[in-house]
Amino acid sequence: MKRGYRGSITIYLAMIFSVMIALIFTLVQDVRTQAARMSLECSLDLSLYSVFAEYHKELLEQYDLFFIDSGYGGAPNIDYVGHHLKGYMDDNFTFALDQNGMILCDFLKMETEQVKICGYTRATDENGQVFKRQAIAYMKDLMGLSTIQNWQETMRVVEENSLLTRDITAERNAIQQEIDSIVIPPEKISENEYREVPLENPADRVNASRNAGILHLVIKDVNTLSNQGIDLSSYASHREWKQGYGLLDREKPSATEDLLYHEYILSKCSNYTNQLEKSKLKYQVEYILGGKDNDVDNLKWVVNRLLLLREVANVTHIYTDNNKITQAKLLAMGLAAVARNPDLVEPVKNSILFAWAYAESVYDVKQLLEGKKVPLIKTSENWHYSLMGMLNYEGGLADTTNGISSAEGMDGTALVSQSGLELSYKDYLRILLNTVSEKNSVSRMMDVVEMDIRKTTGNGNFLIDGCVDYIDTKVYGSSQFGTTVEIRRSYFYF
Repeated sequence: MKRGYRGSITIYLAMIFSVMIALIFTLVQDVRTQAARMSLECSLDLSLYSVFAEYHKELLEQYDLFFIDSGYGGAPNIDYVGHHLKGYMDDNFTFALDQNGMILCDFLKMETEQVKICGYTRATDENGQVFKRQAIAYMKDLMGLSTIQNWQETMRVVEENSLLTRDITAERNAIQQEIDSIVIPPEKISENEYREVPLENPADRVNASRNAGILHLVIKDVNTLSNQGIDLSSYASHREWKQGYGLLDREKPSATEDLLYHEYILSKCSNYTNQLEKSKLKYQVEYILGGKDNDVDNLKWVVNRLLLLREVANVTHIYTDNNKITQAKLLAMGLAAVARNPDLVEPVKNSILFAWAYAESVYDVKQLLEGKKVPLIKTSENWHYSLMGMLNYEGGLADTTNGISSAEGMDGTALVSQSGLELSYKDYLRILLNTVSEKNSVSRMMDVVEMDIRKTTGNGNFLIDGCVDYIDTKVYGSSQFGTTVEIRRSYFYF
């Protein structure tokens, strides 16, 4: 009986030991797996840091944007990013060797089996929202949201006075059609002889100047203008973009942040009054606004829009100035008396006021192009042209000889603007940027980036849609014990 009892204890212990050994081996295997996973995870994190440290240096230096050029100077290919990532991981798994060439302290002998790029975001994804998002993030860090609040007040004045939406051309044409519809009776010279009586409206001479080249009206020497041009077909706005996976889990810029994006354009791009040596097109902001393939046409587009904006602003003022209205009406009454038709008084008065505002607008644009400031909404004190100055307007370059200087009153004393909004050419460009569609403002800005980056050494083939700022990757690794693990990581700049 004793021997049987002792035998049962031996069997029991054997069973216990087999369970314990199985548990130990299971724990050892789990430790191996977890160690392999930790090793792979640490290597992946370090390798991602290294890959994202390969940001495009010229893009950062010139435009403060963090993107990886997936072509690394050649044709864009996201697989190249994966190859770089795998290369860094292999380097991280390579341990130091002793004097006999043996690996020191490598208990796992990990190897990278595969690197798979599961998702990535290109600068051009979602119509350039990725690019725009980084630009806005930079401006937030640089200037803060107070910039938006300050500029919203200016845009409120613009909207309240319909400076960007009022069809001043249609109003002017309607006035002229009304004048043309009024019959002027012929003057009787003798019993059987009559002659036509012309309506010598001074507004006609001013309006005739509209047919002259607009740049000749506001720039002293057009020969000094940039003659730079580009082939639009080779740039982002005129080609089909390579597609990534979009913003993924990141938010789009809000509508209120558009003003910060406009500020980014103005801070990074050249314009007529602030040209940059590095730029291919010298008037870059004008290109973003006009979208033409040369500097002159882009400047012409902007000048025409500025002239319309200033004309609306000046017509808005002139109809609040009773003195100017009275002067124009007295002149119109004299012309109507000569024409012997009182119906002409009101439309001729209006045509004179519109012509007066146009002459003032030409002067304003010339001032802006010379680097001076012009109030958004003028007052009678800082209005330049007198009625006599307008009557002598010949359609040439506007200057202070035809009216009152915008800085002086009738007696030559200095004046201070009462409008509170003295704006420069750059400020008016900021207003005009609100008239450009989001698609055009983003794609043309990316054109500008491509133009400038391609001028730098080793970047002749640079494509903005080859740039990525977000990577979602899955990595497979194995150890010498046959343990296989996988890790998935997402990494991005902003």
